[in-house]
Parts: sequence; C-alpha cells; structure tokens
Amino acid sequence: MKRTLMAAALLGVGLLSACSMTGPGNLRVHEVLLYGGAQERVVWVYGTLQGSQSSVKLGGTTADVRAQVNDALAVPGSLSVNGKATYRQATAALPPRLTLTRSGASLFTVSPQPGANIQAVYYTDGQSWVKLSGTSGAVSATRVDGLRGAGQLTDDEARALGDVLRPQGPLAVAVLSDTGLPDAPLAVEPTPTEYRRTALYIQSSVPTAAAPATPAVPSTGASVTFTELASGTNASAAAFGVQVATTNAAAAALYAQAYGRQTGAPTPPSVTGRTLIGVFLGQRSTGGYSVRVVGATVTGDAVTLRVRVTAPGAGSLTTQAITSPWTIVSVPGAYRTVTVVDEAGQPLSGGGTTR
Repeated sequence: MKRTLMAAALLGVGLLSACSMTGPGNLRVHEVLLYGGAQERVVWVYGTLQGSQSSVKLGGTTADVRAQVNDALAVPGSLSVNGKATYRQATAALPPRLTLTRSGASLFTVSPQPGANIQAVYYTDGQSWVKLSGTSGAVSATRVDGLRGAGQLTDDEARALGDVLRPQGPLAVAVLSDTGLPDAPLAVEPTPTEYRRTALYIQSSVPTAAAPATPAVPSTGASVTFTELASGTNASAAAFGVQVATTNAAAAALYAQAYGRQTGAPTPPSVTGRTLIGVFLGQRSTGGYSVRVVGATVTGDAVTLRVRVTAPGAGSLTTQAITSPWTIVSVPGAYRTVTVVDEAGQPLSGGGTTR
C-alpha cells in the first residue's frame, strides 16, 4: 500500500513537472500583423535565457527559444524561435484599406477606404523610405529610416522590417488601428512582462508618374537621354514583352496594358517628337521583382534599352501575390525597332537574368 502511494506521488510530481514551462526571464513579445500584399504575423521574442535554451507557448504551440541566429529580421536583444529569428504565422484576409498614387518625386494622393482607421502611411520606391504628411488626400513626404515610428515597433524592428520590404518597392505601408482586426492578440505563456502589437496594411503595387522632359534628339549612334514615365508591378501582361508607341492611340494601348489590373490609370503624355516604350517582365508568383531602364542608345531608327531586373533573395519575406512588373520610358525621336538587353549587354527575353 505504501509502495503504491509512493508511486502515485512520484507520478504526480512527474506530471506537474511535465506541465511546467521554463520561459525566458523578463519575457517580452512584440508582434506585427501584415495584411494586404503580405498576410503574415511576425513575432519577436525577447528575454533572458534560463541556461542555453527556454521554451514558450505562442498561439497554443510550444516553441523552443535560444540565442538569436543570423537573419535579416534578427534585432538586438531578441531570441530565436524554433531556429528562426522570428515566429511566423499566417494572418486572416483583410479588405483593401487604401489606394496610394504617386504624382511626383515627393507628392502623393492617399484614398482611404470607408471604415479604414489609418494612423500613418509610408512609401518606398525600392531604394529608400518616406513617411507621408497625412492619411487622406494630396500629401507630401519626408524621408525616414525604414518604418521608424510605425505603431509600436521599436526602432530596430522598424529598420529590420523596412529593410526586408524595401527591395520589393514600389509599395505603400499603412499603419492600422488595433481595433477591428480579424486576428486576436497572440496567446503567450508564460505571461510576458511586455506585449506590443502593430498592424500594417501593404499596398504592393503603387504606380508612379512624372511629367516627361523634352531633351534634344541625339545624333545617330549616340546615347539618348530617356525619361521614366511610370513603373509598377501589376500589369496585365502574362509574359515578357516590349511594346512601342509612336502615336497617341498606341500610347493609350500601352498604358492600358500597364494598368490593366487596376483602376485610376493616368492619361499618357503626348508622343509628339518622341517614342514611348514599355518593358513587361510577365507574371511572377510573389513580390520583390522589378525592372528599370538604366541606359539607352540609338542607331538609325533603332533604339537599344539596357535594363536592370531585380528579384527577391532566397528566403526573403515577400508579398504573397501574383505580380507583373513593368516600366515605361520615353525617348526623343521616332523609332521602329527596340532591342532590350541586360546590364551585361545580353538580349533580354522571358524575364531575363535576375540581378
């Protein structure tokens, strides 16, 4: 009888031990909810390890917490979760929250959707970040360090997330109110000493437009000054192609191809004395792709465009939506033949070499 009681007591102790969880000391959890162009919950875990590893329960799932790993989303003081810099989980779908259009180098128009509670809007052209001066109507922009000041993100988190999203530009990031979101706060065990939550809506295709310049027509065989009129990632083109416009009707067809999957297409400029050329990469399964003209030369009635094609790096955080990158440039003069090459001078077709 005593032996049976002793065994039961030991079993009870074992069960209690199995149910207990050794979490990091001073546990802090910061999460960002991504909607729109990306549907993902990204969670940073901070704290002091109890030995070489600890464990926490995130959203009902037990996760192994250790020293941080080398990753683009790793920030000072954070811990790795299951061998990754952050804990990742899909978010629910959210209807569009805004439409952003660019009308100049630092001029934008923000059109929030009914019921959208937007606190701030950021924009990247793929090179740098700016913060818009307002959340509705015509606004200006000021350069910022990544997504600094967005919601409850720390400066380090804002910089890391901004660095991951920036190469996928042009895109807009709207900071949303914490109310009315389809995803509840993440359940965490043990209870953290600090819990931060930020919601962001990503518009993954922001067309840009600029008034064309009127440079002089260059001599045959010379470099030509080109003007980028517009670019984006949401064309109706399913395959790689080049479209040339030397008439106003052809220019309208060119813009219809570029803006075919979105509303609010701008009116193309007059083609008098110039040629409009659109370069379309075709469909891509994720964001992070873009095409940009970096040089142009002419020979007789032929023009050669040198372009740079970019692609997301392996394992990078990309917008999970089908994209179709494009760019439209204007060159002075009228040309019948257009050749597109990569930066190494090799003919570009089928999307070309990713760089």
